[in-house]
Amino acid sequence: MYTKKEVQKNAIVDAKNNIPSRDDPNFSQFEQECMAMANNEARQVMTKFEPQLEMLNGKHKPMLKEYQRISKDYDAHSKKIERSEPSVELTRGKYYILMFLFVLGEIPMNTIAFSVFRESQIFTWIMALGVAVAIPWIAHAVGILIKRGSVPWWKNGIGVATLLMLTVGGLAAIGYVRTEYLKDFSSTGETVASFAHSSFMGIAFVGLNLVILAAAILCSYFAHDKDPLLEHLHRKTNQINKAMRAIEAKHNKIVTEQDQKINRIHQQTQENIYYYRKINQRERPDHEKPKSFEKEHEVILDYEAKGRSGNVQKMLNATMQMQAPTAGQ
Repeated sequence: MYTKKEVQKNAIVDAKNNIPSRDDPNFSQFEQECMAMANNEARQVMTKFEPQLEMLNGKHKPMLKEYQRISKDYDAHSKKIERSEPSVELTRGKYYILMFLFVLGEIPMNTIAFSVFRESQIFTWIMALGVAVAIPWIAHAVGILIKRGSVPWWKNGIGVATLLMLTVGGLAAIGYVRTEYLKDFSSTGETVASFAHSSFMGIAFVGLNLVILAAAILCSYFAHDKDPLLEHLHRKTNQINKAMRAIEAKHNKIVTEQDQKINRIHQQTQENIYYYRKINQRERPDHEKPKSFEKEHEVILDYEAKGRSGNVQKMLNATMQMQAPTAGQ
């Protein structure tokens, strides 16, 4: 792009040579060259951003197809059950956090129990972690079975009863082992010994485990819907929609940056042309305004041939229009 001095020099030279002539409707060669340089720089900017836009386009297309396919299933199923929103009182993120906290709460209590085996510390922690994960996981299954029920009711009832009996039995066994360990450990003091030899210690630890189990079951119950397909389709469409919106945000950011750079190029070019015309008219012998100075230059860029940002933008706009009818789902 020409500097101010170069523009001034060309304007003075053209003015002395009566370029452009007063009645010539065509732009001077210098102006045409300025616009050609601006368009060339703009295309270079678009070419620079082309790989990023193409990558986003490649990610967006399969997501859009999958979203359309799942949305059809979602709409059909919602119409069938006459309900479009899952009935959950606990969001998935909060549910995972609470379950993780339950696991953390189980680990120290179970570590005390498994220390009785006199294994190395790492094996003790592994066994404690296994039970700590198993209890919330069982609670997860029990909560789902209770929430979704079955016809006849006893099918899920058998599963719930079996899981609870095994869990309570396992907790009772762990409580017994834990109490025996504390009895052995209590030889260091009579006060601790009298407390540890009582059955209250084992009952207390089992009670704490049962409280955690019950809380985890409630969390699972309130975090799931009665209809597993509705819950799955709702979660899947939300995930895809969130991913597409992230791609669209990146796309818009890139296009905005690209447009800003292109606009700066053409703005600077228009300023140079304005300055060229001003100097040219001032330095002309007759000081009259040539006919071509009355016309404005048009910015001609083939966005679809270069950079392909136009195609991507059209595709993203179509996505937003498609999402609008199902935005409440």
